[in-house]
Amino acid sequence: MRQLVLAQVIALLAATVISVPAIAETVHFRSATAPPTLFQQRLARERGETIEQQPGVELAGELYRPAGNGPFPAVVMLHGCGGRFSRPVEEAFGAQFTGLGYVLLVVDSFGPRGVRHRCTAEGPTVDRVMDAYGALLYLAEQRFVDADRVAVVGYSQGAMVALSAVGLNGVTTLFDRHFRTAIAYYPLCSDIAVAVPTVILIGELDDWTPARDCRNAVAKRTGEGSPVKLVVYPGAYHGFNFARDKPVNSFGHHIEYNEAAAREAWAETVSALRSAFGR
Repeated sequence: MRQLVLAQVIALLAATVISVPAIAETVHFRSATAPPTLFQQRLARERGETIEQQPGVELAGELYRPAGNGPFPAVVMLHGCGGRFSRPVEEAFGAQFTGLGYVLLVVDSFGPRGVRHRCTAEGPTVDRVMDAYGALLYLAEQRFVDADRVAVVGYSQGAMVALSAVGLNGVTTLFDRHFRTAIAYYPLCSDIAVAVPTVILIGELDDWTPARDCRNAVAKRTGEGSPVKLVVYPGAYHGFNFARDKPVNSFGHHIEYNEAAAREAWAETVSALRSAFGR
């Protein structure tokens, strides 16, 4: 186990030179709640009523920031259906992103709700899109964050949440704050129409979230909305960027590390963030 954790950390750090120390802390914020629609507001005024929004669920996250006062661009990171990443993996991600001069907030959607996983239909539903916006709104309030330069990066189920969070004419219309770009590692693809530039990174051999579905979804795009870049890695399976000593079976699906795909995907990630942030 110790060798596996070490391999994960080395793999995550290998693609970039870390020169800026990461300052980490556990933070708490609430999942966002949708504001009342204009119609609901009008009805309330006519009836002399006040609409009281219920507060969202209190969430936890691990916040990593570069040294200095900023303001820095920031990234909201969303885990997969298995829940929060291990602490060594989170710390490696933190070193990567702060090394680029970005704040990183790794959201834990399941732990605060007592959810073990959401890889099957069992258990309660979780509105993770609102979790993403809760994280965005939290970051926007921090003086060391550039509120106009925040991206969302998701993995597997978290990648699907990221795509939904930037969907054209969707939840983005409910909030004044918006993500600048989205990066989705091996999501399940259907129709794709996005409000911001988006990158999808997936393995050709993925048997959990098939690459062909993403190819079909991109091919059917009408050009409406922002551009979508799809990158498919030959010979790569689901979870290709998380190092492990051998392939594993998870909920009936093949999970395997692919060093070449991991490095290339990280380069795509860096390129997309720099393009969105201008640095």
